[in-house]
Amino acid sequence: MSAQIQSIFNHDQRLACVSRVDSFGRVKAVLINNVEHQVIAQGAHVSIAEVGANVLLVHSAQGFIVTALLAQADQAPAAQINNSQGHIVIEAQQSVSLQTAKGSVEVYADGTIVLEGQDITANSEQDLTLAGWPIRLN
Repeated sequence: MSAQIQSIFNHDQRLACVSRVDSFGRVKAVLINNVEHQVIAQGAHVSIAEVGANVLLVHSAQGFIVTALLAQADQAPAAQINNSQGHIVIEAQQSVSLQTAKGSVEVYADGTIVLEGQDITANSEQDLTLAGWPIRLN
């Protein structure tokens, strides 16, 4: 690579500690050698961060960009999400949960599915089938 191209593309990467986040958990500043530096952007795939978390940065001409949030020692790697032509699959050995403040859907390895919420609605343009024995409606 020519010197001119190398000066345009700075591939300087480094680890840093998060010192400030915004209300969405986006990294706004990091500490490098006890000096705080502003962060100009972060990758859309980077998870919500907390102060004290470690991140990988790339330094561009515009400033620091967060490219990855490092897992903590006791933290499992992120779940693998597969997209097969618009069909999303999240696979786990024990269970998968979707959760909000007032509702959740949980699927367990033994086939148990639990729906919890304020209002659970099923809409169908065709027959709605409930199969099993017994079926309990209260």
